[in-house]
Amino acid sequence: MIRCTIAFIAVVVSSVPVLAQPVNLTEKSALGERATFAIDLDLKGNLIVALNNGKQPIPLEAKARHRFTERIVAVTDGLPSTTARLYTEAMASAKLAADKSDRSLPADRRLIVARRNPDGLMCFSPNGPLNRDELDLVTDHFNPQCLPGLLPGKVVNIGDTWTLTDIAAQTACLFDATIKTTLTGKLIAVKDGIATFTINGTAEGIENGAKLSLAVTASGTFDVTSGHITALTWKQKDEREQGAVNPASQVEATVTLKRETPSSEPKELSDEALASIPEGNLPTRFTDLRHIDSKGRYQLLHAREWHVTGQTETHLIMRLLDRGDFVAQATVTVWNKMEPGKHLSIEEFKKAVASAPGWTPGKTLFDGELAAPGGRWLYQLKVEGKMEDVPVVQTFYLLAGPQGDQVAVTVAAKPDKAKAIGNRDLNLVNAIEFGKK
Repeated sequence: MIRCTIAFIAVVVSSVPVLAQPVNLTEKSALGERATFAIDLDLKGNLIVALNNGKQPIPLEAKARHRFTERIVAVTDGLPSTTARLYTEAMASAKLAADKSDRSLPADRRLIVARRNPDGLMCFSPNGPLNRDELDLVTDHFNPQCLPGLLPGKVVNIGDTWTLTDIAAQTACLFDATIKTTLTGKLIAVKDGIATFTINGTAEGIENGAKLSLAVTASGTFDVTSGHITALTWKQKDEREQGAVNPASQVEATVTLKRETPSSEPKELSDEALASIPEGNLPTRFTDLRHIDSKGRYQLLHAREWHVTGQTETHLIMRLLDRGDFVAQATVTVWNKMEPGKHLSIEEFKKAVASAPGWTPGKTLFDGELAAPGGRWLYQLKVEGKMEDVPVVQTFYLLAGPQGDQVAVTVAAKPDKAKAIGNRDLNLVNAIEFGKK
């Protein structure tokens, strides 16, 4: 009888499920640590443009593919704050209505430094200036610097939840600034040393002065032994308001990320190769962007605060943003080339700008020639007036090269923004070089 009772108790005890052990969901970022990432994007939705006093959706589809090895160079707030990335592949394709476009990273710009700061992500190439498309290609993909911040950084049980910090949300959502976030993580399961977790919630932030509202549904896996997130699927519904340099949009995007530990370190990510990367404030040779005219008539290096918003065979339109605030618009226009050593006369230039459609000139604030490097000739005319009955200050520049090349640059701003331009318009004009190099 005693033996039977003992046997019965043993059967009952063995049938009770064993509670899952707590798991330490902490990923530590170590200086010099390396990882290889495969990140893919699939996006569908609409751009919303103003048309005929209404709003018109334009279908948008985009795909992107990034493959790179990353080395941690600096850590701040528990997250990598500076990383060096060597891309083996970086491409994006988009279809807007019937128009298609493709972008890729040239071979001599595949080494990229990604530096996280309070105003968002700063990417640059130590090998030379990027253009705007190349910058967007390496800045706008999912940023793996956020991965440690997706985890609670402590021991948790299945079913436990945690709230992402604003820094982690800003990094994951690619915000310049975070307004508010409700992103919440949850441990779902642990099996064979792999923990599965989810991230759900909403986030609001600012990018290039425009407000973004995101609804996020994500899931990932964490290798308990290595202490690293190994895979992530990040889905978001993205609603963007119209900004100074972008239209409104409503899109749904899916990002898939896979992470591995590389067997060897590329020489481009060695201590010697990265020794020349400066700390602190970066010289303009790292931060300036390059623009080359489609027909090779001119090129320029410009500060990142100037954003290209339109381009034709004869015109380049740029907008100046100051911490997301729209300050001014510049239009670069190619004028007919003259004989070497000659340029349009001042009176002819004045007559041409005064007759611009919708422009009513008023008080002249400046009228005269300015010094220009490289044997060039530069004239400036600054005038208060109205454009389509709206008060505006316009500064007109005519720049001529020694071989007869000419461009006109018109910088327009509302009167209360004119002083905020400072010398940034003149710096833009002086940066123009004739001919493609």
